[in-house]
Amino acid sequence: MTIKQVIYALTIEECGSMNKASEKLYIVQPTLTSAIQELENEIGIKIFVRTPRGVKPTQEGTEFLGDIRSFYKHYNLVMQKYDGEKNT
Repeated sequence: MTIKQVIYALTIEECGSMNKASEKLYIVQPTLTSAIQELENEIGIKIFVRTPRGVKPTQEGTEFLGDIRSFYKHYNLVMQKYDGEKNT
């Protein structure tokens, strides 16, 4: 799992749509879909259910997204802390 995949998954959840998420991330939708499929294969769960109205997290996906949201917040805090160290 990469930080990029974490960002992609969280953005899809936020947007509720692969197309909207790809626009927000400035990437093409097939790239986003491929990255999420690779992530789902790696972790062994289906994160999202695709519907005609967009995407919704599965039950397992909801738990996974909560976990990576916490991880990503902590990651950002660490990066801010040590990015500030470079400038002192």
